[in-house]
Amino acid sequence: MASLKECYSNSAVAVCAAVFATLLLAACSSSDSQSEDSVESASSLDTQTMNWALPRGGQHLSGSIPDKVITSPRIAWSFDAGAPISGDAGVYDNTVYFGTDDGVFFALDFDSGEEVWRFTGEDVIESEPAITDDSVFIGASDGRFYALDRATGAVRWEAEFLDKVVAGANIVNDPVSGEPRVLVAGNDGLLRCMDTQDGTEIWSYQTDNLINGSPAMLDDKRIIFGGCDSFLHIVDLENGESIEQYETTAYIPSTVAVYEGIGYSGNYANEVLAFDPGDLGQLWVYSDRRFPFYSSPAVNESFVFIGSRDKRLHAIDRQTGEAAWTFRSSGRVDSSPIAFSDAVVFSSADGALYAVAQDTGEELWKLELGASIIASPIFAGGRLIIGDQGGTLFSLESGSSES
Repeated sequence: MASLKECYSNSAVAVCAAVFATLLLAACSSSDSQSEDSVESASSLDTQTMNWALPRGGQHLSGSIPDKVITSPRIAWSFDAGAPISGDAGVYDNTVYFGTDDGVFFALDFDSGEEVWRFTGEDVIESEPAITDDSVFIGASDGRFYALDRATGAVRWEAEFLDKVVAGANIVNDPVSGEPRVLVAGNDGLLRCMDTQDGTEIWSYQTDNLINGSPAMLDDKRIIFGGCDSFLHIVDLENGESIEQYETTAYIPSTVAVYEGIGYSGNYANEVLAFDPGDLGQLWVYSDRRFPFYSSPAVNESFVFIGSRDKRLHAIDRQTGEAAWTFRSSGRVDSSPIAFSDAVVFSSADGALYAVAQDTGEELWKLELGASIIASPIFAGGRLIIGDQGGTLFSLESGSSES
């Protein structure tokens, strides 16, 4: 199994690495309305999310979509990548993009699963791709950040950071010029804003520890993210200056989800919190069992869904922060769920993919895929796509209810 994303003090990386290896105490693994996200949907009665171009489905990283979940799932195709798949895939213009733990990044045909091209890097690629018309942006564990030509896989430009990049980037527009920018955070504790065309750094924002989650947009001017310094950071998109820093009780190992201007995040102190930046502050804190939350939340109008190391998916009332229900799997739930209009889908280290009803937590279906899963499922074009630690990428579609 690939190593989880970690939180170390910048001043004592080697010491904390040893602590992690022996005690596992410093480990940190790795919306607003749908029209504001980059998820593209067909405008028919049977609305379908056609692209999954950014981590967690869009700029707000809410992990929620308007589609109904697939039923009686079956494997449309599978692809043997030859190495564990620890990061989420992406979909754009009928092509699936994903990386592997041996540093290979693939582009596959969405319909058939046939390889279109591959790019071979120098180290693990577990960051989720961020995709535009002409480029695919990915980070690697050797500290390199790449802009690849979307059609061919050729390197358009690359940048080298001081430490690994395990989280996916976000693509935004500069609030003044309107020019596209790429936001990327790394284990060197820096959030960077870069020009998408040539990688020129526009600004950088320094924190005091690793950043393992992707930066989310609160609106068109403010960024929110958490880090292993235990803070929620609110940053001005135009100039990279701090707007607000809110100290929480423990490491924030994953991505903050935004819904209707509120940030939702789990942490290593076994808590999930809702935070209103600059106005009401902390709205509520949810805590159930003594197990940390490595999963990123999926948030919709009614619920916050998040996986835990207690092997459960937790559903939390979004308004009150009170428990709605929990659903138990047979393994840790470090991956992040997707909230559909009628269900929530998540994977587990037990090698299964689950769909449960949002209101009750009742199991709708369970699909055994085999190897342990730490990547998160994504959805586009009527299919769920997910990779496992055995090195297989699966494309799943609705099957016959009689099959």
